[in-house]
Amino acid sequence: MITKESSIRILKYQTMKKTLLLLSLLIFSIALSAQIQVPASKSMVGVWRQTGAMTNLGELVKVRSGNYKIINPDGTSYTIITWGNGSTTIGFYATYKITSDSTYTEHYLKHANPAMDGKDVAIRFRLIDENTMRMDWNLGDRWINESWTRLQVGNQN
Repeated sequence: MITKESSIRILKYQTMKKTLLLLSLLIFSIALSAQIQVPASKSMVGVWRQTGAMTNLGELVKVRSGNYKIINPDGTSYTIITWGNGSTTIGFYATYKITSDSTYTEHYLKHANPAMDGKDVAIRFRLIDENTMRMDWNLGDRWINESWTRLQVGNQN
């Protein structure tokens, strides 16, 4: 026989379960909405496609590459490279630290070139506008110049 006290306990238990479920859904939706906002960022945080590369003559030319850079708001970044043969790899996984309004340092945790694992690379950057970024990094005795374009949700360019 179900008593009044056991009915109240069951009702409290069911209410607690519903509250926890709603709280979990709220936390999940907040996290999801924060991730959706990243491509609309006006900072360097976002998903970028390389659209300019330096030639052997030192000229910056437009390219339609399969190189993508993801810069996360938590201080991590990585590149994804789509090769001409259709394969895709991760170029590196790194942490980054902004050191001024025009420089940051990438610390490679894991790099496609194992000699770069654990190395720091200073990078100069400049936001031309909110969707175009210029990056320069040092390769020994010369600077390598690149242009990157922010990917937009649904944009097929």
